[in-house]
Formats: sequence, C-alpha cells, structure tokens
Amino acid sequence: MNNERYANLVAMVIDDQAVVRAMMGRMLTQLGFGVVVEARDGAQAMADIEAAERLPSVILCDIGMKPMDGMSFLAALRERPEIHISRIPVILLTATASSELADRARTLRANGYIVKPVTPDVLALRVERAMAR
Repeated sequence: MNNERYANLVAMVIDDQAVVRAMMGRMLTQLGFGVVVEARDGAQAMADIEAAERLPSVILCDIGMKPMDGMSFLAALRERPEIHISRIPVILLTATASSELADRARTLRANGYIVKPVTPDVLALRVERAMAR
C-alpha cells in the first residue's frame, strides 16, 4: 500500500481524540506520507497551517470537535486569500452519515467524506481521489 509519490508530502490529521489521530497517522504513514502532523481541533490546525514551513498536501478532518468543528475549519480554510492554502484537499471524517452533512461538505468544497470507522482501503481511495483533483 506504500505509495512513493507521497514520500515527500505532509498529511495533517485533525481530530479531538488522540487515539483516532494516532490511528489515522499510522494509516497515512503506511500509505507512504513522509510526515504526518496532528491537531486536536480546527483552531489549532489553522494556527499550525499559518505557521507551517511546509503545508499539508492533504488534510483529514473530523467534523465533530470543539471549539472549532470540522465544517467551520473547512469554511475558514476555503476563505483564505492564499490560493495555496485555500485549495488544500480536505477529507472530512464523521461518525454518522447524513445527506445534510454530505450536502454541506459539498457546498464547502470538501474533497471527500469518510464515515468512521475508517479502513485502510477506503482511506487510500479517498486520498488518491483528493490528491488527483
């Protein structure tokens, strides 16, 4: 499953649960990402992105977090004036699927949507699709 194309790329995992961040980080490393960074919520992620020397090439973001949830993070990211930041691919993670969440994710230009639990095969497919756009 290791993909050499991702070896020099950074992936970011945003989730309020440390165990989920660690699990997603392992899967991204197995996919071949050279660096995986973590954030506990959207606010920390936005601050980390603004301060980063290397921007993430893809972001996996949980929807249900506080103080800044995944939808708010995605909206803030897409509103950034810097094109190289506002167009970072974002794959949203959620515990429950609904057409309302899917519609909102599309409106905010999410690059993908995964219902937990995440499997390595589904993650690989969503990352591949997001990175291709």
